[in-house]
Amino acid sequence: MKKPVIVCIDDEPDVLNSLKIELKKAIGDRCIIETAEGGADALELLADLQADEYEIALVLSDYIMPDIKGDELLRRIHERSPDTLTIMLTGQADLEALSNAIKYAKLYRYIPKPWQNEDLKLTVVEAVHSYLQDQKLTDEILKRQEVNEELKLVNEALSASESRLSQFLEALPVGVSVYNPDGSIAYFNQTAGELLGADTIAESTAEQLAATYQLYVANTDELYPPDNLPILRALKGEFVKVDDVEIRQDGKIIAIEINTTPIFDASGNIAYAIAAFQDISDRKQAEKILGDYQRTLEAQIDERTEQLQQAKQAAEAANKAKSTFLANMSHELRTPLNSILGFAQIMEPSPNLTVENQENMRIIRRSGEHLLTLINEVLDLSKIEAGRMTIDPKNFDLYRLLDDLQDMFQLRAQNQELQLLFQRENGVPQYVRTDDIKLRQVLINLLSNAIQFTQKGEIILRVRKLEISGFCDLLDRPTACFDTTTSIRKFSSLNSSDFARVKLREDAEDLTVPDFWLQFEIEDTGVGIAPEELGNIFKAFVQTASGQKNQKGTGLGLKISSQFVRLMGGEIVVESQLEVGTTFKFEIPVCAVYTADIPTDQINREISGLEPNQPCYRILIVDDREDNRQLLVKMLSPLGFGIQEAINGREAIEIWENWHPHLILMDVRMPVMDGYEATKQIKASIQQREQEQQENGEMNMDAPESPIPKIIALTASTIEGRRSFALLVGCDDFISKPFRKTDIFDTLSKHLGVKYVYSNSAEFISTGDRNNLSASPSNAVLAYLPKLPAEWINNIKQVIRSADFDLISRTIEEIRDTNPEFATILQGHLDNFDYQKIFNLIAEAEESDNAAQCGTN
Repeated sequence: MKKPVIVCIDDEPDVLNSLKIELKKAIGDRCIIETAEGGADALELLADLQADEYEIALVLSDYIMPDIKGDELLRRIHERSPDTLTIMLTGQADLEALSNAIKYAKLYRYIPKPWQNEDLKLTVVEAVHSYLQDQKLTDEILKRQEVNEELKLVNEALSASESRLSQFLEALPVGVSVYNPDGSIAYFNQTAGELLGADTIAESTAEQLAATYQLYVANTDELYPPDNLPILRALKGEFVKVDDVEIRQDGKIIAIEINTTPIFDASGNIAYAIAAFQDISDRKQAEKILGDYQRTLEAQIDERTEQLQQAKQAAEAANKAKSTFLANMSHELRTPLNSILGFAQIMEPSPNLTVENQENMRIIRRSGEHLLTLINEVLDLSKIEAGRMTIDPKNFDLYRLLDDLQDMFQLRAQNQELQLLFQRENGVPQYVRTDDIKLRQVLINLLSNAIQFTQKGEIILRVRKLEISGFCDLLDRPTACFDTTTSIRKFSSLNSSDFARVKLREDAEDLTVPDFWLQFEIEDTGVGIAPEELGNIFKAFVQTASGQKNQKGTGLGLKISSQFVRLMGGEIVVESQLEVGTTFKFEIPVCAVYTADIPTDQINREISGLEPNQPCYRILIVDDREDNRQLLVKMLSPLGFGIQEAINGREAIEIWENWHPHLILMDVRMPVMDGYEATKQIKASIQQREQEQQENGEMNMDAPESPIPKIIALTASTIEGRRSFALLVGCDDFISKPFRKTDIFDTLSKHLGVKYVYSNSAEFISTGDRNNLSASPSNAVLAYLPKLPAEWINNIKQVIRSADFDLISRTIEEIRDTNPEFATILQGHLDNFDYQKIFNLIAEAEESDNAAQCGTN
C-alpha cells in the first residue's frame, strides 16, 4: 500500500525547504512530502500524484503567490481531491480569504507566518491523523454497506431457495415428513397428507403415531410396535429402511416403504428426523407374482438340471466310448500297417526281387503310407474335437520347405498345363520357429485343393512378413469368409506382446514370444466356391458341389488345416467367386532364428551290418503278435544282433532274468501282462538288486554279462500321454507304430552306441518325409555320379517330360545292371514323384561326363 502524501506550496524556495525539514521531523517516514513553487506547479503535481494513485492527505499552501492566491488554489485542489485536508500559511490573509478557504477548500487550520515549530508540528500531525481516521471510517462504512448488500442478496436467495424447496417437496410423488425430537410432526408435504389421510398435522406423541395414522405390520392385524417405528428409531440416531408397513384407512390397505434419517445440529445433537415414504402396493403385488413364478421356475430348473446332468453323463459316456473306439481302431489298424510297411521296407531293396516285384513292393509301401495318412487325419480330427491336439515348434529353413513344396507340386501342375508360382517377399526370413509339420500339412492341403479344382490358368503361393495382422482389409468384402468365432477386428489389432499362448506337446520346447506374423496366400483361377457354400467349407466331412463332383478327398483337409492354423496362434480366411477363382489366406505368429539353430540334415543310407569289435548285443523283442515280432527279427537278425522273442510281459521278465538282454523292444499292449507292468517289475527288480549289492559291498550289476537293459516302449496307440506314461513307469524311450527301419536303428545307436556299416546306395525317405530332401543332389550322391550313355540320357529326358511313371521306371531299369546304385537313387526319387530331382541328377551326370572329357582333351 502506498504512503499518503503531504504537499507544501510556496513561491519562496527557502520557506519550502524549511517547511519540509520541520514536517520531516514531525511525520518521519509515515508520509511522503512533496513541494511546489506556485499554484500552477502545485496543480500539475497534484494531477501527477492522482494519476499514480497516491492519496493526498494534506496540502499546506502560502496565501500570497504571484500566479494564484492561496484561497483560490485550495478551492481548486478541493474540487479535485475532496478528502484532502488543507492548511493556509500566511501573515497577510484577510477574513474573506479565510472564509472562502473554509467554505470551499475544507480548510483544516490557518497558521500565521512566521509559524511556531511546535505549533506547526502538532497541527500537521493532528491533520494527518484526522485524515487517516476519516479514511478508515469511510472504509468501514463502505465495507458495512457491502456486507449489508450481500446479506440482502443471501436473504433473498435463501427465501427463494426455501420457496423452491417447498414447491419441490409439495410436488414430490413421495411422502416427506419432518419430526421434532419429541416425535411430533413439524411438517409433511401434500403426498404425505394424502397417504396418511390427514389434511392438517394432528397433535400426537411419538408413541401414538401408529394408532393416529393406522400403521399396521404388513399382512397382520397388529399395529406397528412404537419401539420399532422407523421415525422413533431415527430420533435415536438410526438410519432405517423398512417395507413391512401398511396404512389402513377407509377400507383400503396401502403398503408403504419408509426411509428415515436423523438430522444433527452443530453440537451433534439430533435436531430433527426426516421420513420419506411411498406407496409400494404395485411392487408388492409384482413381488408376489414374481415369487410364485420363481418357485415354479426353480422347480423347472431342478427338473431341467437333472435332465442335463443325465444328458451330460450320456454324452461323456458316448465321448469316452468314441475315444476308446478310435484308440482301439487306431491300434488295430496301425498294428497290421506296421507289418505291411515294415516288411515292405525290408523287401524293397532286396536284390532277389525282380524289377516287377520291386515295383509291386513300392506300390504296397506307398499305398500303406496313404492309408496311414487317412487314419492320421481321422485321429487328428478326433484330437482337435477333444481339445487334445498340441503343437511341436521347431527351428527350420522356411525357404527349403517352400522349395520342396514347389518341387512336389510342379510336375503335377505341368501335367495339367497350369502355372505354379511361389512368390516370397524380400522381408521374409529364411530361418524361423513354429510347428513346421503342421505348417507343411496346411500348405499341402491348400495347394492340393488349388491344383485339383483348377483346369486352366495359374496357382500362386505368396508369403509375406507382417508386423500386425492384415485381415482387417477383408472385413467388408462380401466374398470373404472367416473361420472364427471371435472378432477379426480384435484379432487383427494384436501385436507380438498380445499373442495367446498355444498348447505345446508335452516334450516340446517352450515357444518364445513371436516376433512377427507370416501371411501365406494361395490364389488359384479355378472353379471357385458358391457364396452359400463358403460358410460350410471348414466343417468336417463337408464338400462343395465341385468337390462332390470330383469325388476325391474325405472332406477333412480344410477342417484340419483351419484347426492347425488356430493351434499355431493364427487365423484362416477364404475369398472366392464362382468361375473366377479362390484365395485362401492364413496368418501365423513366428519367431526368427539364426542359421546355427537349424539342425543339420543327415542322409539316410542302407545299413548292411555292424562295425567290427563291438559287443554281441542281445535284443529281446516282446510282442503278442507274430508278424510284429517277425518284422523286428528280420530287421535286426541279419545285421548280427542276438535276438530272443517273448509273447507277453511275464515271459519277457523270465527271459530277462536268464538271458540279460542289452535292450528290450517292449510292446505295451499284450495279454497276460502288458508292457507297462513288465517294465515296472523289471525296473523294481534292478533297483532291489542294486540296493542288496550296495549293502553287501558287491560290484554293480551293470556288468557286460548282465547289463541293465534299456527298455523301449512300442505302441500303435495314439492316445495322448502314452509317451509320458511310458517314461514314468521306467521306459527309456518310446516308438510309435508303424515305424521305419531308421527309427529302430537310430534308437539302438542312441541307447547302446551301436555303430553300423552302410552300403553305397542311399535310402530315400517316403513321401511323408519328402521335406527332408533338398532340391538339388547332395554331395554324397554327386561323389559317385556314373558315366552314362548319351543315347540313354536323351531318352530319359524325353520320358521324364512325358510324366509316364511306368515308362520312366522301365528306362531307369535299363542301366541297373551297369549302375545299380544310381538306378536305385533315381527310382527312389521316382517313387516320391520328384521328377525334377531325377532331371537334375541326369543333368549333373551329363555335365560331369562333359567336364571329364574336356580334362582328358
